[in-house]
Amino acid sequence: MNPMKCALMAGLSALLLSMAACSKADEELASVAPEAPKDTTVVTPVDNNDDLTPGTDARPTWQAASDLYQRYEQTMTAQVTVQKELLPYVSADDLLCVTVNDEIRCVSPARYNNGEWTFPLIIAGMGNDRFLSVSYYCAKLTRIYKLERWVLFSQSFQPTQEYGRPHTIHFF
Repeated sequence: MNPMKCALMAGLSALLLSMAACSKADEELASVAPEAPKDTTVVTPVDNNDDLTPGTDARPTWQAASDLYQRYEQTMTAQVTVQKELLPYVSADDLLCVTVNDEIRCVSPARYNNGEWTFPLIIAGMGNDRFLSVSYYCAKLTRIYKLERWVLFSQSFQPTQEYGRPHTIHFF
């Protein structure tokens, strides 16, 4: 075999081997990526807390207006999570709704990222808006939790707390 063909064959073999190795590494990385827990069964409360007792609330049909971000000149961005007592019950079926004077300004499903459940919020508003209220639907507990007057609307509100941790909302 001529030396040029040998060099070409060796180069092609090395390229194919490296592609196979990269493909294998990508598959291994993909299998390590965290997935949202798929368990949707209700967990029995461990501390007999009435706030964790399963309810009968239907899944809400919260929807923000389609032109919401065109009607308001500002947005407030935040990443939030629920208090530790509710964390075992969070699932992909949960919703968080932010209102100002009973007008829906943001609806967000729960997202599982880096091993924790969070709700990314982009809240439409104006400088003269006051307190934001929050409602949280927990699918596993079939309950809606509400917190009136959570925080003031502010464009300068930090998207996350110190060290990039999500803001924790305490409903009880």
